[in-house]
Amino acid sequence: MTGRPYALAGRGDGETRLVDFVASQVLPLWLVIAGNAVMIASLWLLGAGGMMAKLILLVFWVMMLAAYGRNLHFKPAGLVGGLILCALIGLIGLGDGSPGEKIRLAGNLMMLPVGLAAGYVIGRDCLRILVPSLALYLVLSSSFYLTHEGFRLNHAFLLLGFFALCSVMALPGGRWAGGVAAIAILLSQTRIAVIAMLINLVGGIRFGRAVTVLVGVTGLGIMAVLIARYLPRLLMTHDSGRLVFWQEFADLWRDGPPSRQWLGFGAGSVEEILSGSSSFASFGALHNDHFRILFETGMVGAILWFWAWGMMIWSVRQVRLSVCILISVFVTMVTDNSLNYGHYLMCTAIASGIAARTGGPRE
Repeated sequence: MTGRPYALAGRGDGETRLVDFVASQVLPLWLVIAGNAVMIASLWLLGAGGMMAKLILLVFWVMMLAAYGRNLHFKPAGLVGGLILCALIGLIGLGDGSPGEKIRLAGNLMMLPVGLAAGYVIGRDCLRILVPSLALYLVLSSSFYLTHEGFRLNHAFLLLGFFALCSVMALPGGRWAGGVAAIAILLSQTRIAVIAMLINLVGGIRFGRAVTVLVGVTGLGIMAVLIARYLPRLLMTHDSGRLVFWQEFADLWRDGPPSRQWLGFGAGSVEEILSGSSSFASFGALHNDHFRILFETGMVGAILWFWAWGMMIWSVRQVRLSVCILISVFVTMVTDNSLNYGHYLMCTAIASGIAARTGGPRE
């Protein structure tokens, strides 16, 4: 690896940055090719259950950080965030639950901080590894499926991760690719994914330009009309049963002993309860990651969880796009199981890290 010292200037006071200096480098061609191969392998393994797929994904980017982040000097925000993560993983390890479930939850929690650090350290070279492999997988595996609400396109969250990567591209082609991804997300008719995409989009808009605002408002108006006409599910307000579902778990948590309320029921307890439920077995998961953390790790875990989110957002607060990408992920966790979507988390975190390093879609 060769490179020169790269200081992130003009981003506020140095005490709030993740790192002090970053090495500016270009990844060798062999590593880009090998990285694409690893990413394709991990994506295709998603059909086998996802555990091995996420393990490959996480190990690869941890190794990349180990190779390219040797000379980093972490600032207080980064150190505090790392300590919070270690405390949360330690709480999971000491709590109830099978070893497999503990490893699964701990691995899921590591996706965002590892991705954020990788995007910040390596920069846009991450896109050379992620974008080709993800684009190939989406082209070959995307399809429509029929529901009682009409046809929907699959892979909504992978498309959302791809959209986040496109939002930090420096090439004009990134806008076209992002536009295609946006259309695909709309066709998925997954409302929380569309909301997250719009939050991400807000981060990249230059509000100081009157033309941008005018075109944006006009485009949103046209999009709203088309959605109302052709994608009615996005505007429907139907009872999915989640509120009743969440109330059942809230009652379980509230009626539990104080030790459970403070330290949780243990990793994997949500799925275990669901598997024995005749009413909610079809849900498969809690569909609210914030509530899941509270239920499985208790009040202590929930405090650490939200503290960690605050530290991540604080560390990139100088760049609106980076903050919006993280907020979009936080929002998806309100009504979905985003914590289980390792590739989505890694893509969005890397995009946020790239934005924090470069200041946005343009250098």
